[in-house]
Amino acid sequence: MFDMTAAEAAEQLGISRARVLQLIKNGSLNAEKIGNSWLVDSRSVQSRASAKPQAGRPAQHGASDSPRFMLMNRDHEVLSFRFDSATGQFFDADEIFDASRAPLSVMSPRGTSASKEALTHWWGHRTIPRTRTGIEKKLTELGIAETYDLPFRSMGLSLSDQYWIRPYESKIAWKDVNFFSNPFTEAETEEWLADVGLDSPDNTSDGMLSKRWISRDNEFLLLKGGTSYDQEPFNEAIASNLGSRILQPTDYVPYAVETWNNSWVSSCPCFVSPDEEFIPAVYVNEVLSREPHRNEHRHYLECCAALGVEGAEAAVSKMIVIDAIMANTDRHWRNFGLIRNVETLEYRPAPIFDTGTSLWCNLSMQELQFVTADFLSKPFNEDVSSQLRLVYDTSWLDIGALEGFPEWACELLDEDPSMQGRVDFIFEGLQKNIDRVKRVLG
Repeated sequence: MFDMTAAEAAEQLGISRARVLQLIKNGSLNAEKIGNSWLVDSRSVQSRASAKPQAGRPAQHGASDSPRFMLMNRDHEVLSFRFDSATGQFFDADEIFDASRAPLSVMSPRGTSASKEALTHWWGHRTIPRTRTGIEKKLTELGIAETYDLPFRSMGLSLSDQYWIRPYESKIAWKDVNFFSNPFTEAETEEWLADVGLDSPDNTSDGMLSKRWISRDNEFLLLKGGTSYDQEPFNEAIASNLGSRILQPTDYVPYAVETWNNSWVSSCPCFVSPDEEFIPAVYVNEVLSREPHRNEHRHYLECCAALGVEGAEAAVSKMIVIDAIMANTDRHWRNFGLIRNVETLEYRPAPIFDTGTSLWCNLSMQELQFVTADFLSKPFNEDVSSQLRLVYDTSWLDIGALEGFPEWACELLDEDPSMQGRVDFIFEGLQKNIDRVKRVLG
């Protein structure tokens, strides 16, 4: 009996109307669309109200008590599973429908079974980490115990890939729910976690820094904050300017720096299209077993070759040079990788992104005076010069285009009053980094 409006259901459940619409989408509430409005079955609202989760850890239960879901990749059924919301572990994944479109590295070599441990690891990076500022308070507000429950609030939808979760026997279609072509909830308030728990891609945003997806001028933008000196947003814009000097536009993600919520933030567009997904290098590395004495650089390129990726070595070389100049200390194995087309299963290198933790942004003023141009590089070698020597082809590199880059970078940093006194040391470090690139690759 569809006898209640969405607004009435929201009032009875003590939640927002947007949350009611999300519950309708994922099948938690029975409803029927009449014209442009939803009418909800009051019996399903009553059932939801009586089962409303309370704050604290959920009670332990067995696999047979858990609802079954289907892991989807766009409209492709991948595998079915049950999930233990008390522990964040997958109970099972025993029905495999399309191994080729499963998350990379979770399937057995023959594609006949999925690793529960690998799925749990993958899911753990599909949600907000407990280390992000403010998340504990948000979880209490939502009445849930753990962050790995958050993706279920928005069907696991993301703007980094095409995976989502659907109730096992539901007929919900990708076109009706995905964030690439459907508007997502955006709270009016300028708070980092304001959209968490609603129908939002923020529920699946990994990483420690504060971030939030917004829609502006028909484009999806990711806003990201900084740490103590608020330097990271400026670093992203500086890395983009560096890319514009020596790379092609498709080689890097363009960032801008702006103010939001009275703070400096970086903004960048979504870098995957509606039929693509980003695959971090950590999963690419598991495509092949690493041969004894094979260095990580060569192993990664061999994994890319096994997937049929063209241009992988050039892409990695460009990343190494950018990071050497920017003194990037955070190019871990999730901060680069591949883009896969979900329909054709063809791969290409992902553009360079997330270069904020660079230019000695985490050092105090006292430390900065003594260590400019010294840093531990990633991911292939901690020694910057040794990692630079992995770049064999430099035909794409125009050293002359770096003329004036340190000056441009420091003029941008001067816009932030908190950078007073730091800029001169950063300028010196940039000059030394460029000289090192010339010396090693010249």
